[in-house]
Amino acid sequence: MTGNASCELHAKRGAPMPRGRLGVQNGGVVRTEADLRELLGGVVSGAGLAAAVRPDIAESWRRVVAGGLQPDRFDLMYDADVERDSRLARAAAPVLDQLAVDLAGTESSLVLTDGRGHVIDRRVSEPGFLARLDAILLAPGFFYDEAYAGTNGIGSALSQGRPFVVAGGEHFADLLTGMACAGTPVTDPGNGHILGIIDVTVSAENANPLMLPLAKRAAREIERRLLEGASATERLLHERFVHARRATRPVVLVSEYLLMANIVATRVLEPSDRPRLWEMARGIIAGGGRSQDVILSEHAVVTNCEPVHDGGVLVGALVWLRATRPDGGVEEHGTRSHRPALGWASLTDSERSVADLVACGMTNRQAGERLFLSPHTIDAHLRHIFNKLGIRSRVELARLVAEQPQAHGRPES
Repeated sequence: MTGNASCELHAKRGAPMPRGRLGVQNGGVVRTEADLRELLGGVVSGAGLAAAVRPDIAESWRRVVAGGLQPDRFDLMYDADVERDSRLARAAAPVLDQLAVDLAGTESSLVLTDGRGHVIDRRVSEPGFLARLDAILLAPGFFYDEAYAGTNGIGSALSQGRPFVVAGGEHFADLLTGMACAGTPVTDPGNGHILGIIDVTVSAENANPLMLPLAKRAAREIERRLLEGASATERLLHERFVHARRATRPVVLVSEYLLMANIVATRVLEPSDRPRLWEMARGIIAGGGRSQDVILSEHAVVTNCEPVHDGGVLVGALVWLRATRPDGGVEEHGTRSHRPALGWASLTDSERSVADLVACGMTNRQAGERLFLSPHTIDAHLRHIFNKLGIRSRVELARLVAEQPQAHGRPES
């Protein structure tokens, strides 16, 4: 892939972007790194947060503080067992190789991680910049998810399930403030799950608005390579899903054999929902595409469907959902409850579901199948759960779960 984004990024070398261009602004006033660190200090101390920080960054800071991290500490997990021959790594290698040639001399890097934020590959444009990356542990084997590295382009893109840019003082860790990074999820064309992150990292003074478009194009090229062995129908379905998955409300693409869901929809779907959802979608499409809030489960209702045809044959459907609260009321997307930072009450609904299943003795894979999440996502949830509860093992988690009132119900094994 040699698109204009990489060429223009190359051409911009020597013309650093003003700090405010990546969103470090409020009311047109550019915030300095000192301002941002002062605001972060307020979040860490519990003193609140001024409106000067981008909402996405503020939300990430709060998540990270709730997980127990401190800006002046940088202690990443390391695992030398890197999946260099995984399906993702094989599809990404030619894309990384070509981009590395295009970006030569730009003092930039390309980083590939798996779905846990585990760095599995990187390309660095200049030897001098390689030393800077090593100094911040942005190297194969280290984990860059938010639970360890705090707010950053890789971990925050994983947490949000969408592209994410972090520049300079927006990073949570003091060690990372000299960098700017733009990460984009790479999804599995077969089921829509996030396989990993492709990230562009440069020094903060060289931050450039083309970083994110470059990362997005790289991700799309990797996904295209992942699709090469798929059927024409699967490619068509994936293409339709890619255009729809940016929606802020739950949306899925369902067919007789596939179910792809955006990050919001994975919170309200069960693996067993696919056959019933496909049957409902076909019925709704036959009736004109609009539903009357047909109940899919206790967690979601179907609001409307859009058919996907291949040569006049119905092969799939885009289905929009609306989540419901346990009491049957409508859950408005984007509202946030005021949870404490630590303890059982700090767990999100998704985290409680994971805790219940793991406490019943399920493996990450079994819990993932029940919740329609990947094992890597279950692992990330567990790390956040352990941090919030101050525990270190599944045995301790099982004990705590057993002590909780079971008004919300326990899963069946």
